[in-house]
Amino acid sequence: MHYFFQFSGIHAFLVGLLPFFMPTLLWQQGYSLTEIAVFIALSGLAYLFTLWVWEHLRSEKGSVRVVRASFLTEVLLVAGLFSFQQQADSGATGLILLAILNGIYGCFYWMAQRLLFKSISHSRNSGQHFGNFQILVAVMLKIGIVAGAFLLEQSSDLILFILSVLISTAGVAQTFKTKVAVEINTAFSAPAVRVSEVLRFRDSFGSRGVFFVDGLFLFLESYFWTLSLYFINRESLLELGGMMVILAIAVAALFKLVQTFIDRMSAIRLFRWAILLYAFSWLLRGMVDETHSTQQQYGVILVIAFLTSLFRLSFNKVFFDRSDKTGTHTYLLLKSYCSQLGVAVLFIVTALFLHQGKAPLEALQAVYFVSSILALVYFRYSWQTGAVRVDGEAMSGKNNLLIKTR
Repeated sequence: MHYFFQFSGIHAFLVGLLPFFMPTLLWQQGYSLTEIAVFIALSGLAYLFTLWVWEHLRSEKGSVRVVRASFLTEVLLVAGLFSFQQQADSGATGLILLAILNGIYGCFYWMAQRLLFKSISHSRNSGQHFGNFQILVAVMLKIGIVAGAFLLEQSSDLILFILSVLISTAGVAQTFKTKVAVEINTAFSAPAVRVSEVLRFRDSFGSRGVFFVDGLFLFLESYFWTLSLYFINRESLLELGGMMVILAIAVAALFKLVQTFIDRMSAIRLFRWAILLYAFSWLLRGMVDETHSTQQQYGVILVIAFLTSLFRLSFNKVFFDRSDKTGTHTYLLLKSYCSQLGVAVLFIVTALFLHQGKAPLEALQAVYFVSSILALVYFRYSWQTGAVRVDGEAMSGKNNLLIKTR
């Protein structure tokens, strides 16, 4: 098995144990939706500044070390969250420190995952690999969520922390295997890229603007939608965990039916349909509330989960295929710089939008309705041809003038 899948599976379980519950734990600590939006914005800023450190470490023959750091920073985040919970009034200082830890961990985790994925994929198999990745992550994440929900409900914080430490230690231990170290070093072997090079990058796909908006949607999916499901499940972590497991099984079954066709289809055509369905999924999110029957809720939420997974698959296939045709590492860094800047800016705007005194679920529904329109921005990324420009000179890869995608 490629180390990428081992890395992803271990981290998915670790995320499910505790970081998945971060928005609900913040809510339980008495923080408002506005303050949670500010927390997300600060996490984005911390991620943004950590990127420079991460790239410096990676390029200085520290590839294996930055992968180990993804596990170590996860332990620090869990420790910080437990310390945060035990304080009766953590206030703004506690929220800021936790956001910084969250951003640092996010940088080390997601950058390693993207580079490892890129090392095993190409245009002919990226859809299938990403589909397998989504299924693996869904299964491991949900197992972690069930375990985490049970232990949190039992107030077994120490057991959760010890479990996180043990699994992270196992993840670090894997990197000492020669075969794994070689795979990591190969995946991380790109020359160093300066921030100025990333900032000068231009193409006619609108990559910078689309990546900027994508940061908003990633956190809306992982934080605010999780909070909505938590409210719908009567603010019970166990019920939330149970719902996530049922959804994971159902979505995995649906996804398995379509994933083998992904690489046979036109990536752009699939992407355009997926954008429309993704926008529709945000409309559906805006209509789900506790007044519907359980059967109706599960049916609609299952549709939302499937449409979101389909969109993420098609978007990431187009993204990774295009990264093949440009300076791959520069393009991956561009994605992170732009998306985290978008997180920082757009969640400050979201915080102002939420500062209206509405009921939590009603306020989130309003955000989702606006998001359904904003999601159409992704059509800008579905243009089939475009030139890449760095320092005013057209390029694709090293020498070609025009990028073409199918």
